[in-house]
Amino acid sequence: MSLYLTRARYTAEAFKGMIAHPAERASIAKSMFDAADMKLHHIWMSSSNDVVCVVEGSVVSGAAVSMVVMASGAFSEASSLELFTPEQQLAAMKLAGTVAAKYRAPGK
Repeated sequence: MSLYLTRARYTAEAFKGMIAHPAERASIAKSMFDAADMKLHHIWMSSSNDVVCVVEGSVVSGAAVSMVVMASGAFSEASSLELFTPEQQLAAMKLAGTVAAKYRAPGK
């Protein structure tokens, strides 16, 4: 399972709904991620009115959640970044050395 930093921008219609019917949204988000076999670690609202969260799961589960929230019309855009540890970065550096020895740039 991977960690993802996800950011999504609410639509004007979503904000109208929140104003008309205020509700705590974190538990709703947690239920959605749970249904996709993902773990919600943290969720915040940002000063740019985006929802930002850190979740753990597979790329397939993340894609399913993205499809659901985008189909709902509550968000105008969403993006996710896969996160990795400094130890994983070191492993990538070592592997990159092996891969670089086998790679030939176009025209070289």
